[in-house]
Amino acid sequence: MKQPELGLKIEALRKEKGLTQEELVERCNINVRTLQRIENGEVTPRSYTVKTILSALDHDYESLKEMDDDGTGFILNIRDSETKSVHLLLTLAMVAGILYLITSSLEGVADYFRFFERELIFGTAGSIAIKICSFIFYGFMVYGFLISGRLLKNYLMKIASVLLLVAVTFSYVFDIISFFNEILEFEVLVLVEAITWGTLGILFGLSIIKSPKIMRPLNFFAGGIEVLASFFLLTVVLSLLGWILQLPAVILEVLFLYRVSQRVKRGNH
Repeated sequence: MKQPELGLKIEALRKEKGLTQEELVERCNINVRTLQRIENGEVTPRSYTVKTILSALDHDYESLKEMDDDGTGFILNIRDSETKSVHLLLTLAMVAGILYLITSSLEGVADYFRFFERELIFGTAGSIAIKICSFIFYGFMVYGFLISGRLLKNYLMKIASVLLLVAVTFSYVFDIISFFNEILEFEVLVLVEAITWGTLGILFGLSIIKSPKIMRPLNFFAGGIEVLASFFLLTVVLSLLGWILQLPAVILEVLFLYRVSQRVKRGNH
């Protein structure tokens, strides 16, 4: 296990034992400043030092190595001061995901009539308001996955989340501009959005599948449906089916965020 996760794990074990830093150093014959730097992730201690500290905490060094090697350990070793704020952000991301299900459904109906019937059934102001809400809700839900990627040490998830946030921002900005500027034809935007969301959606789905073993089998279902829906979007011809499949994909992604938030709330147990 590397820093800063190692330092956070040692800090969590120490607090679990009810020991102060001063009490722990008395047991393992290192100075307080060294322990502080280890817990803060400022230095990477030698294996002998780690073994000594873990022995003082009645924790097996080999079990720590196995946890790191096989990916079964949950990487939610965050500081107590961060737990509440991280849990709150993940909860807000879940709520945003649920609200997105509502606004995206309305957006889908509005886009259908706009594309096929040349009619704005909610009016220009109403259609724009729906799109702005969808953008905010979806963006915040994806931000929840950016947080989850950091907690789970899932770097692909972090990259996919950032790319999605950037793409979604540009997509909705141009979508809204198209209401006032005929140069940006709506049909072309729909085509570009389908290809963009399809490509990044596949990457996003794969990042969910790649989550640690402790997230199974939910990560396979959520990521799998996201990949399938994104593939249909990418074909353009089957994009309507892709947008429909996005609904169950989002539901499973909200459940994924819920699972992560509950692990944060309970701690690494």
